[in-house]
Amino acid sequence: MSAAEPLKIISVTGAHSKVGKTTLCSILLRELNGFGAIKFTKTSLYTVLIDDATILNQEGKDTALFLDSGAEKVVWVQSPYNELEGILEIAISRMSGLEGVVVEGNSPVDFLNPHLVIFITEPKGKLKPSAIKAGGKADIVIINSKKQAKETDFLTPIIRKNAEVFWIDLRERKGEIDRLLTFVKKRIN
Repeated sequence: MSAAEPLKIISVTGAHSKVGKTTLCSILLRELNGFGAIKFTKTSLYTVLIDDATILNQEGKDTALFLDSGAEKVVWVQSPYNELEGILEIAISRMSGLEGVVVEGNSPVDFLNPHLVIFITEPKGKLKPSAIKAGGKADIVIINSKKQAKETDFLTPIIRKNAEVFWIDLRERKGEIDRLLTFVKKRIN
């Protein structure tokens, strides 16, 4: 992607599956008018781009949650890593005319030039290999936890030193959500 990309791109990454990426995307999409969403699913053999509303709106799918949360457009990209760059360019082009796009998944951050990279982890959480790379690019770190602690040493090996840290319980949607949304809006405008 070129640095001149007109869309504001927010990349939502995470330490592992089920860490809260989809929930955070939903929170962002409810607040950011004129934004679309791209959901990335890594596959081993095939590449497909889905923008058919019938498929995207199926109950229980992350893409349906994005649409319900106010995404103007949603595209679901399924691809192996080595074919991701090309299919992402097509997905981004489908977002033309929008203010921006929220992109869920770790691997897309390697091929985009996002305005903002958000990394979600848990205290003492596990890390999948792509998370280490994504965490190193994070502008924002969200610690998904019911309890807020002052101790953040567990972040040191993977997170940039100047990343802004927020404590949010994504399951309950409690914590520093308002502070996060204010910070995000300020950074992308």
